[in-house]
Amino acid sequence: MRLPRRALLAVLVVLCLAAPSWALTVAGKVVDHNGRPVAGALVSDGERIVRTGKDGAYSLASRPELVVALTAPPKMRPAGRWWWPAGRAAKLGTLRLKEAPPSSNQRYPLSVISDPHLYVAALEPSWAAKKVDSRLPMLTWQRVMARVRDFGPALTLVAGDLAMEADKGDPARGKAYMEMAAEAVNLMPGAWRATPGNHDVRYDGGKVSLAQWRRHLGPARSVYLLGPAAIILLDNVGLTKSRDGKASDCGLTSRAGLVWLRSLLALLPRKTPLVLVSHYPLLSPLAGVNPLYPRALVAGQKPGSLALRDVDQNTALIMRLLQGRPVAALISGHQHAWFNNVLISAAGPLQQIGAPAVCGRWWQGDMRYGPLKFKPGYLEGWLVKRGGNWQVRLSMVQITLASKP
Repeated sequence: MRLPRRALLAVLVVLCLAAPSWALTVAGKVVDHNGRPVAGALVSDGERIVRTGKDGAYSLASRPELVVALTAPPKMRPAGRWWWPAGRAAKLGTLRLKEAPPSSNQRYPLSVISDPHLYVAALEPSWAAKKVDSRLPMLTWQRVMARVRDFGPALTLVAGDLAMEADKGDPARGKAYMEMAAEAVNLMPGAWRATPGNHDVRYDGGKVSLAQWRRHLGPARSVYLLGPAAIILLDNVGLTKSRDGKASDCGLTSRAGLVWLRSLLALLPRKTPLVLVSHYPLLSPLAGVNPLYPRALVAGQKPGSLALRDVDQNTALIMRLLQGRPVAALISGHQHAWFNNVLISAAGPLQQIGAPAVCGRWWQGDMRYGPLKFKPGYLEGWLVKRGGNWQVRLSMVQITLASKP
């Protein structure tokens, strides 16, 4: 039976809207500097992830608004860029790796930086006028980068809030903040990976938008293979409602993030040590400290329920995915406080590391929690093997806030 022209046109429109006509295929090979195929490389757009086989081939269904990242297997690293807009990656086809510098098989140096809340004079928040020298954030960042360079980490991790307030103001201001953040990241020595904080993303239209982060800083969630371990960065910047019904940013790994994590874990051997890095903590000794501040409680995932704003609401689901796997550490930022706890669970010890803020109390001294206060700083240390297990051992490097060169 032949459909009338108008009916046929209507059917085609529906099919076009339902089908992923905007999808694109990113496919090719991962090769070394001699053009030989590389097995065990990971290619991901933050929603899907694949691993190359012996022939080095990969194929990934993606979308133009995403970015594609290349994760090198141990003892290798990208030859130049490691992420591209999906459309550009689809045209590249061949992704290249080279040998990494030799390193110890027993320990790997790490730096962890969180909550620098950077801005320049043109992006100065209104509250900071006459309170903070607008030169202070970038001067401090440059000093920190010099110290990180002297330490020589195999990998530097950024646990979010590179920008002071890219989430506020008009989209042009948010874009300018991300351009500034990209310039700051370019000062990092060696390999780095970052995940956004709640002040790095936009909440326009009642949804979390990662568009500017992806455009300037690459993937919001990614994985880095360091020695025997997988360093996994999750973007758990969600959106919920406050108790008065207004939109509120919160700790929440999205459904897409959970699916991606499940897919990644399926590609990793079960004995792979894991380090999870997020902005909002999965677990925290500070989030529930009384008295709670007014915005500390927000709407939970179930109707009528409440949740702590400053802890990921999907922690239970994440921990279920990690069950039976060796977790070396959970690392987070957001709270501007350095803590290092060990939970002795039935499955073994679980280490929680909270990174201090480079900016302290938003460039105004120490961060306070009631009678407690936490100094500005960042972390450095080692992924190290001890007693047959891989552990993360980090110490705080304290920062003195001073705007003089």
